[in-house]
Amino acid sequence: MAHRILGIDIGHTEIKAVLAEVTWRATTVLGAYVERVPSAEEVQHRLLPTELEPETEPATDDESEGENSVRDGETDAPSEPPPPWVYAVGDMLKKHRLEFNEVHVTMPGTAVTTRIMTLPFSNRRRLEQVLPFELENHVPFDLDEMHVSFEVLDKDPQGGFRVLVVLTPNTELARYVGHIAAAGIDPKVIDVSPYTLFTAAKLALPDEMGAIALVDLGATHTDVAILNEGELVDLRSIPIGSQRFDHELARAMKKDLSEAEKTKIEKADLTAGGSGNDVLRRATGSLISRLRQTLQGVRTETGVEVTRIYLTGRGSLLLGLPHFLGEQLTVEVDRLNALASDLPVSIDAKDPADQGRYAAPLALVSRGLGELRDIKLNLRHGPFVYQRQQLALQSSIRSIAIVAGIVLVLLLYNVVAGHLQKKRQHEALQQQVVALYLKAFPGSVPPVRPLEQFKGQISKTVAKHKTVGFLGEDNLRAIDILKAMSEHIPPGVTVDIKKFDLTPEAIKIEGEVPSFPDVDRIEESLKKFSGFKSVKKETSSTVSEKVKFKFHIGLVQKKGGKSKTKKPAMTTPVVTP
Repeated sequence: MAHRILGIDIGHTEIKAVLAEVTWRATTVLGAYVERVPSAEEVQHRLLPTELEPETEPATDDESEGENSVRDGETDAPSEPPPPWVYAVGDMLKKHRLEFNEVHVTMPGTAVTTRIMTLPFSNRRRLEQVLPFELENHVPFDLDEMHVSFEVLDKDPQGGFRVLVVLTPNTELARYVGHIAAAGIDPKVIDVSPYTLFTAAKLALPDEMGAIALVDLGATHTDVAILNEGELVDLRSIPIGSQRFDHELARAMKKDLSEAEKTKIEKADLTAGGSGNDVLRRATGSLISRLRQTLQGVRTETGVEVTRIYLTGRGSLLLGLPHFLGEQLTVEVDRLNALASDLPVSIDAKDPADQGRYAAPLALVSRGLGELRDIKLNLRHGPFVYQRQQLALQSSIRSIAIVAGIVLVLLLYNVVAGHLQKKRQHEALQQQVVALYLKAFPGSVPPVRPLEQFKGQISKTVAKHKTVGFLGEDNLRAIDILKAMSEHIPPGVTVDIKKFDLTPEAIKIEGEVPSFPDVDRIEESLKKFSGFKSVKKETSSTVSEKVKFKFHIGLVQKKGGKSKTKKPAMTTPVVTP
């Protein structure tokens, strides 16, 4: 989907703008516009553009801006009277009914301070941490009162990275943002005019070799960008503009300023004679002197010697200026043709001299794209962040939070559902164990801990089986031993068994008989049974009218745990319990 960007070069006497449609593949210039800045007297009683009633319904698309569209939360206009260019911007938007998605503007170079520094790294986060300490030794300002922006330019051949640093007073930037808001726009990008000039050179002169300088001659100041082999060398902003020529001409001709400016535009020629032209040649002296100092300073500091200068800006339209500057500075001087021939344009003026006036706004709409994709300097960060970008960030954070919440709910649901499913499976398995328990042990109480109780019952059953069941593959059963003992009790002896303990290795018997001889007879009789390894009378004593006894009988075991005895014949027991 096409995205429309409006680039606005805000000057003291005129507003230049370029509207471009940007896609992934191409940038198409839709229009170039110029609006004269009215005088302070002309706007003295006018309403601000944001105070006017819109003629059309406001745009509903969150991604588009239109006439008089000021976003909620943007910086309020300053209380002091806004500069006249605020009204010019509003007039241009209204006159041409411009529709766009975002706006890029420039801040005057005279309002900022630029430095090119070499640092050992290019990581943005580390630069943000280190720059305040590095700048303390380079600038005479209180950094707490400055808005610091930077752009990594390229690698320094001697090591490290070259970084462009821009310092703007917080109060100055706040005032400028407020004025822009009063004009009815909320720019996404605020560049600085000298750096925009560098971008224009990269765009219009991609194949230019050697050292060149771009000079934008404005009404109140002159911006200079110096490049060498396409890389930025230095940026300057000279506080001298073409209005000084008008004042000198008006004083010499004893005319008002507007008439002097008209004469300069229509009749002046710096290559011709005449008193007026002599006055203009003298008026350019201070500007030429500052340009010469700039070029000499760059040559001294960097060794780069500029061999060609390109002029742009409204002041550069003075007839004969390129030739005159070339003679004074001993370099080639030409006007910049900002709108390249391969870019589709829809403007009325097509001559190269006029096209140079659109160098800055064209660079503004082209930055960040194609060959200019590395151009990202923007003063709108920190406390001056782009409001829509901030709202979009907040919206993104909300969206991420919502998605994270949904994912968390799904994870919790998955955990809970898995837990419930496992709980149901456990309960079903437990019910099966209870059913097996009750089936295995009829008449038992339903177990509370079925698995543990099941293990306990099994252990008891095994122990019981060992006691009352078969004692090995061919061992005697407990009942067989009892029968054998009964058979070896002497006839006529009545035995009252009180306690009978049977283990695979031995038998312990406690009981009562009528007399001590009966105890001896029982002992002698039991010793005759071959299945008993030993019969030992432990104690015998008189209790009331009977004799109490204890026997310990060891059972005969053959190798492998099997008894050496044979099963006795089945007889009727004589033991009375």
